[in-house]
Amino acid sequence: MEKLSNMKIHIIGIGGTGMAPIAVVLSEMGASVSGSDRSASVYTQYLTDRGISVMIPQAAENIKDPDLVFYSSAIHDDNPELAEARRRGIPTLKRREFLGRMLDGRQTIAIAGSHGKSTTTSMMTLVLSELSLKPGFIVGSSLKDLGKIASAGKSSWFVIEADEYDNMFLGLSPYTAALTKVEYDHPDCFPSMEKYLDAFRNFLNNTQPGGFILLNADDPNQALLSTPPDRRVYRYGIETPSDFSGKDLRVENNGCYSFTFTDGKNNIPVSLNIPGKHNVSNALLVMSFCAVNGFDLDAAGQALGKFHGISRRFELTDEWNDIKIIDDYAHHPTEIRATLKAAREFFPNRTIRAIWQPHTYSRTKSLLDEFSTSFSDADDLIITDIYAARESYTDFGIEDVMNAVQHPSVHHLPSNEDVADYLVKHLKCGDVVVTLSAGDANKAAPMALERIKHAQS
Repeated sequence: MEKLSNMKIHIIGIGGTGMAPIAVVLSEMGASVSGSDRSASVYTQYLTDRGISVMIPQAAENIKDPDLVFYSSAIHDDNPELAEARRRGIPTLKRREFLGRMLDGRQTIAIAGSHGKSTTTSMMTLVLSELSLKPGFIVGSSLKDLGKIASAGKSSWFVIEADEYDNMFLGLSPYTAALTKVEYDHPDCFPSMEKYLDAFRNFLNNTQPGGFILLNADDPNQALLSTPPDRRVYRYGIETPSDFSGKDLRVENNGCYSFTFTDGKNNIPVSLNIPGKHNVSNALLVMSFCAVNGFDLDAAGQALGKFHGISRRFELTDEWNDIKIIDDYAHHPTEIRATLKAAREFFPNRTIRAIWQPHTYSRTKSLLDEFSTSFSDADDLIITDIYAARESYTDFGIEDVMNAVQHPSVHHLPSNEDVADYLVKHLKCGDVVVTLSAGDANKAAPMALERIKHAQS
């Protein structure tokens, strides 16, 4: 097949967080890119603004004369565009099958794990950019400091968020495979923890010969992962002896952590501008990568201090009358605990109201015991109906969730409208609202704040 830069490529599901960045990279590489989705979104608008043709909704006639069609995991065989492409004999590939080809010849840094992938990928991208390495990148969010979700880059380096869902990351053959933290997730894809770990083992085995692997020494599950014999393996940690360590952690006046990175010879001060101890671990991974590659560690540490986060990760989205609205994508018990702990450290003397939208029936049911005790740093807890996403209701519902959650002030409010009504009645000056959702519950608090502003204007 011809080079991608000379091809006409159609993407089914182009508006998804995994597909939109790929469209950007392909377009910058010189490919003629088109795509479709079921409905418009911020991502479809982002692509349209960059000259990429996006068709809404999906229909067979959207397939013109592409050389290749590729599609996301959410696309089923009965999709009209996929069916039409196959009927006409046009090559079709899933994202997993396509990514390796797109990144062929690049020094790919693949960052995987159950949590922290987007943030760490973004940190890595900013640091390499600040070191003038001009990397390409794909991340499942918008990198605030660069104003982009993706770039083809201008060097051999390429940083990618490696998603385990549907084994997507097994389509990669990275030069560097790095893990944040590995905890059981996606029960709709992986029926057991062992199957989940197997996916990560296979991911590490795909690392290129002569490449290297970065593991989190503080994560006990990573000790269960075997590594191929001809790869260089390094470990980083805060609590556990390792090749690279983060020491002298402290919360500064800005509510964020500073720490000292050490590789046994150098001691590099790092001061972060995003809250949470979990972000020390994320930054430590990036510093460890820089140490292994012999990059300027002082410059790398300073670059991390310039990182201001990504969209939907502890993002201040609105504020008024000293009421602050924080949006976070947290949808796993560990992520929820980390986000609320960060909120407590960042706003130590304020009332924290958490809005949790459980994400998928399978995840909520499988991890219910862990979810039940994840909200201790919130003063008030609102739980919406379960966001079904790709799933259908079976024998598990919101009643099971409410019976399990242990919190002194917990309320079930089914919809965003219900949540907004509650907040209008209860929000007061100085409150902090933290939305924990991979769905659409982040609309509720801004809706409430607008009503309060209007009522008092």
